[in-house]
Amino acid sequence: MMDTQIFRLGLSVHAVSLYILVCDLADSGVRPTMDAITGRFNASKEETDLALAALVGSKVLYPNDAGDPPSYHPNPASLWETPRTGP
Repeated sequence: MMDTQIFRLGLSVHAVSLYILVCDLADSGVRPTMDAITGRFNASKEETDLALAALVGSKVLYPNDAGDPPSYHPNPASLWETPRTGP
């Protein structure tokens, strides 16, 4: 289930949108793999990769390598980290 705290992290619009999509996929019983994500996410590959990196880097999503292909799943908001800005 989507946590509205996502709007307080200062992530990009693409990252927030990707988080919402991943939550929707997971809630619908669809494994959030890259194929499932890119088939539904209206952004370029570069924008998608940057958004995914931001979400994983902030611990909003975690990669699950147990399946083939790997999938991405939401962490509880208590594990999230505010993204770093600058070098």
